[in-house]
Amino acid sequence: MYKETLVKMFKFLANSEHPSLGPHLYLLGLTGIWQPDQKIVATRIKMFIFYVIVAFFSSQYIKCIFDLKKESLQLILQYAPFHLGIVKACFFRKECDTWALLINYLSQVECKQIEEEERKMIQIMQNYIRCNRRVTYFFWALAFFSNFSIFSEPYFKNRIVENGTSIYLNIFDAFVPFSSEPPGYYVSMTIQTILGHIVSAYVIGWDTMVAAIMIFFAGQLKMSRMYATEVVKSDAVEIHQNIANCHKFHVELIKFQMIFNDLISPVMFVYLIVISVNLGVCIIQIVQVQDDLAMLISSCLFVVACLIQLLLFYWFSNEVTEESVKVSYGAFESDWVKCDKAVQKEIHLLGLILSKRLVFKAGPFNEMSLTTFVFILRTSYSFYTLLNKTN
Repeated sequence: MYKETLVKMFKFLANSEHPSLGPHLYLLGLTGIWQPDQKIVATRIKMFIFYVIVAFFSSQYIKCIFDLKKESLQLILQYAPFHLGIVKACFFRKECDTWALLINYLSQVECKQIEEEERKMIQIMQNYIRCNRRVTYFFWALAFFSNFSIFSEPYFKNRIVENGTSIYLNIFDAFVPFSSEPPGYYVSMTIQTILGHIVSAYVIGWDTMVAAIMIFFAGQLKMSRMYATEVVKSDAVEIHQNIANCHKFHVELIKFQMIFNDLISPVMFVYLIVISVNLGVCIIQIVQVQDDLAMLISSCLFVVACLIQLLLFYWFSNEVTEESVKVSYGAFESDWVKCDKAVQKEIHLLGLILSKRLVFKAGPFNEMSLTTFVFILRTSYSFYTLLNKTN
């Protein structure tokens, strides 16, 4: 009954083997960076495209090294989130076995809980999967409209004429064997647009999956608290078994939370640095826009998308931290006062063990929390004022 309810609620891109991560694995599989079966021809084609995209974006940095231009550097800073997509995809491919281990753990836990058909567990799962889907589909829609404005922006600027010479702008200043003026320019822009959309899929696939896993951990910490609340039964033997099961579940949860943190921490550290600079650059562009409403809307939409993307991680990371400190409450919300002293000591010890505070980190020092998010905004503004004074 409960399993059918879950399937009906989330049938769009749902996967019965991966209740939380079905849509995310579908998108990552479509792009090619999540491919458990490497022997399929389609997988090899997607991986070839992935290597072409990495080479394409790498050529932009090589051009900057050998022929440094202000415009090229500005393009890299302006479209930094796309470049971060390559970083995310490369880290994902590098640690694909660990990601597979983590994903299998998440799915096994959820499938087991669905099979148990316990009403409270199903209710918690329905709530956090519903939150997962809302965030995912909203972010996908936001990325779609943001991409539309980003890839159409150069064409509006191409109308600029200086000294009788037309200026044709690019999205990425990578190496392409075509002329910088029409008709070669349009061929080049077509290639940039196609590869840019693929990289955008890398970004939103990785970002929404990371957010979904954070939502999973927050939901499962609520489950852990519920398990602790219900450890006390009439039979002493059953109480001991419930305490052992609750402890085992929480320890496993902490183990995979730490694995997940190790997977995302390096990427988040790079993201922390790049997005702070990128936001400052975008704000300067918005300030400098004059008598160009389309450009202003496009730039504002891009900044909003970057802020939402950043807030996505720090909000749900903060939620995991908050839920982790509440788990121990469950032990003392149980009927422990009715137990004998030996069992009370075990429950108190369980409460102490469950009180571990879980955090996600961007690099070795920066804790991902709402406080850090506000600090990033302040840093971006400081960078904006610095660049504005040097202009």
